[in-house]
Amino acid sequence: MYIGHSFKLIYTRLCIGAAKPRRKRNKNGRGAENGVVGSAKKRKLTAEQVTLLEKYFSDEHKLESERKDQLAFELGMDPRQVAVWFQNRRFRWKNKKLEEEYSNLKNLHETTMLQKCQLETRVGIPY
Repeated sequence: MYIGHSFKLIYTRLCIGAAKPRRKRNKNGRGAENGVVGSAKKRKLTAEQVTLLEKYFSDEHKLESERKDQLAFELGMDPRQVAVWFQNRRFRWKNKKLEEEYSNLKNLHETTMLQKCQLETRVGIPY
């Protein structure tokens, strides 16, 4: 009887009431433990840093680890900052390519539809 009761108590704690306590969030929305995480301020890049990053991005869209570390050292940035900048830039680049492709396809479709209407008018087929 005692084992059954203990088992029931453990089962109840595991399944129902023993959820891990939620971590408190600090003001900037990141999880914080003891107020340490998220205390660093976001640094804005200088125009020179952005220009150089854009130059390197035009050469290569993905960075090897050594190249990332070298760039970070040259620009006075954290390697993680460089990696995130490249990630975000690749995302914007892909979106721009998709928008251009969509625009080209839309123009092609409109031209084709116009040609179709002109041909139907010549042949005498009603819309």
